[in-house]
Amino acid sequence: MEEMLMETIFTENWEQRLEMQFLKNGRCRKRAYICSPLSAEKDVDFLRNMHSARAYMYYAFEKMEMYARAPHAYLPMLLCDRIPSERDLALNFGLSLLENSEIILICGNRLSSGMKGEIAYAAWFQMPMVVFDEGLYPEVQKEIMEHGGNQQCVQLDRENYVMGFSTPVTYLENAAMLK
Repeated sequence: MEEMLMETIFTENWEQRLEMQFLKNGRCRKRAYICSPLSAEKDVDFLRNMHSARAYMYYAFEKMEMYARAPHAYLPMLLCDRIPSERDLALNFGLSLLENSEIILICGNRLSSGMKGEIAYAAWFQMPMVVFDEGLYPEVQKEIMEHGGNQQCVQLDRENYVMGFSTPVTYLENAAMLK
């Protein structure tokens, strides 16, 4: 497993390759919605969370062969999360995008309030969900049950465990440097 980490997909130009996915024929892949934290007390952590959302999108595209979307990876550059009307606009756009997805990928190792709202929305639609962090799995099941969803809709994916890290790029870049 450690050898797999050493061969990182996060090369120097990974963000450019993420952008290029929009020009490829891969857009017919399974449409996945990335559910991960954005909010943070410090600006540096907020930016890290945006960057992590992009990394989850890229990993899902490259390794899981899904066309992944994470509105919180880019919308905060257009809309201010601290202005309630703009946050509402971003959240509503995200829920519309979620509705047009086939699966929700719950990434990272904690649930934010925004993520709980997305999970509740997906539970209402009985949308398939995948969690990558074992500690988060029971929390997600609880959220689903609290909103009338079916726990059978959520599964734990141990194979793509990188999606459960709060900072997937940093972890994999550091692992590659140890090579």
